[in-house]
Amino acid sequence: MIHASPARLCVAMALCLCGVSPATARGDALEQATQARARGEWLAALAIYERLQADSPDDAELYRLRTLTLADVGSASRAWALLQARPGLFTADEAARMEADHVARLAVWGGARPLDEPRRLEDMRRAEAAALAVQAADTPRHAFDRLVILNGLEQHAQAADLYRRLRAEGITVPAYALAAAGDSLLAARHPEEAVEALEGAAEALHDDVDTQVVLAYAYLESGRHADATRHLARIVRAEPAWQREPGARTADANWNRYSAETNLAMVLAYSGHPGRAEAMLAPMAAMAPASSDLNAKLGAVVLQRGRPEEALQRFDVAHTQDPRNLDARIGRVDALAELGRMRRARRAHDALMQAWPDNVHARRLHEQWRHRTGWQVEASLHGGRGDADGPATASPLGSRDGGHALAVRSPLLGDRWRLGAFRSEQWAEFADATPRVRDLRHGIGLHFRHDRLEWEVQAARSDDRRTGPLANDATAYRAAAGWRFNDQWRARAEAGHNDADASLQARAAGILADTAALGLQWTRDERAGLGGEFRQWRYDDGNRRESLSVDGYNAVLAMPRLRFELRGQVHVGRGSRDDAPYFNPTRDAGWTLGADLRTTHWQRYDHAFSQQFGVALGQSWQDGFSAQWVPSLGYRHAWSLGYGRSLDYGVNWSRPVYDGQRERHLSFDVQLHWGQ
Repeated sequence: MIHASPARLCVAMALCLCGVSPATARGDALEQATQARARGEWLAALAIYERLQADSPDDAELYRLRTLTLADVGSASRAWALLQARPGLFTADEAARMEADHVARLAVWGGARPLDEPRRLEDMRRAEAAALAVQAADTPRHAFDRLVILNGLEQHAQAADLYRRLRAEGITVPAYALAAAGDSLLAARHPEEAVEALEGAAEALHDDVDTQVVLAYAYLESGRHADATRHLARIVRAEPAWQREPGARTADANWNRYSAETNLAMVLAYSGHPGRAEAMLAPMAAMAPASSDLNAKLGAVVLQRGRPEEALQRFDVAHTQDPRNLDARIGRVDALAELGRMRRARRAHDALMQAWPDNVHARRLHEQWRHRTGWQVEASLHGGRGDADGPATASPLGSRDGGHALAVRSPLLGDRWRLGAFRSEQWAEFADATPRVRDLRHGIGLHFRHDRLEWEVQAARSDDRRTGPLANDATAYRAAAGWRFNDQWRARAEAGHNDADASLQARAAGILADTAALGLQWTRDERAGLGGEFRQWRYDDGNRRESLSVDGYNAVLAMPRLRFELRGQVHVGRGSRDDAPYFNPTRDAGWTLGADLRTTHWQRYDHAFSQQFGVALGQSWQDGFSAQWVPSLGYRHAWSLGYGRSLDYGVNWSRPVYDGQRERHLSFDVQLHWGQ
């Protein structure tokens, strides 16, 4: 016996009274649904199928049509579930299409912003599992979805390899997959390939501002700074700040314009114009103080301008507003480390790496952290030669001079301490002394830095390798301390017994010296600064020599591959004895104005090669002699060997004047620095 619901019986009776059979009505409804699907009116067709299947839940054809329409309307997950329940109703092509749609939908959800960090990649991992389950089909569509998934999982090297394989096979990659490929190529540090992929994606997805922004960064990392700036500036000009729909009473913010404009500011900052970037972002942050993204971006620019304390405030605000903001978390680690608050920086670093272990920016920060907290090595070598216009040189450097130094510091201990050891030698040749005067030192040191305070103590054994009454074999001590008042002002004090900076001429006569110094430094921003120092030498023969100097610099031109800087110095000095057996004018003074031009000829991320040309001209005056012009020239090569690692070397030529006698001095030096 067949039982029917009261509602269904009522419908059937109504149709019979009107002279329309249920079969005819069903056929008409199916025809209406077919026409709606042909017109792309998926929701109208779906409504018809839903109504008909409610009447005939066991109808296989209705089940099939309803499932296909769900797939058409974008309900990929629901269509996939219905397909799995009754797979025999669908052709192989239909099943493959719905499988691919299901994987793609999972990938889209995987790319959405998570509610909490621990579950950040769960949806994308489900997409990966689904893709692996259907990868036997090995169709281009599956490969494209796989590429998007690998990008979302931040497996950028694998995504780049898959993209290259597709291109090698002559397969045309659609725009959405090109965008993912370009992002992965950029993250894997292949910016030129990324540009090619992203240009194709950006042309097809011209309304997708995220792809346009990634293309700008690909230009930037390819060294095409002007192209990156022009690209984003063009989008900013084309997009209004506010959008108003017809008839709407209020306007909505245009987020495409916001994204293009804020990232244009960041591109300018990375192109050597952080001042312009700050001028763009600061008013926006003032209008929207609750924006985590704006606070994080402005913090990054302020940090680049040399104001870490102000930057940390921005990063802290951004992190409080949105703990998931990755830029804010990375910025906090950098700012805390710059301020010497390494314990807090380490905690922030460890939490970041636990939450984002595979993120390319987090990994880069971790690499920098290892160099910041690891071993530090500094080595240098120099040599020079001086010739006098007269019969003999009066230079405190002698006719020839040179030396070397090697200093090693341990990795950071307790987030504040470093142990160190060093070896150094200074030597010079004087006509009226033994063939060569040496100051050879071996020593150890302890360095401390925390927040505003930094200090260091050293102890060394000094030996000039001579015998007799003029031999100098003594212990040397040195202590130095620095205090940071704020982002602009710093002070420094130091004192040394048997100091290495004392005159080698005095050492040749068996005379050693203690020194003491006070310094103050003001930094306006990343382009300009001013410093002053007062120093006193207390020689064993009772001579007290004092000097006061002020020096400053200002970069009048700063571009990605070009920097032109003006510098200047003034100094005055005096000595208490006029009969010392070493160069010791009772009164002297001088000034110098110079310019440095630095050109970068090759750069690849943290590796670069630059040349530097320097020229300076000034006057020196000494009591008892007239003022004399003193020119100098310099030329250097600088190699950046990675983050915190550098090698540079150069030659310097000058025409100094000592005791009224003009001389020539030519020197060469090389320096190696390893570890920040």
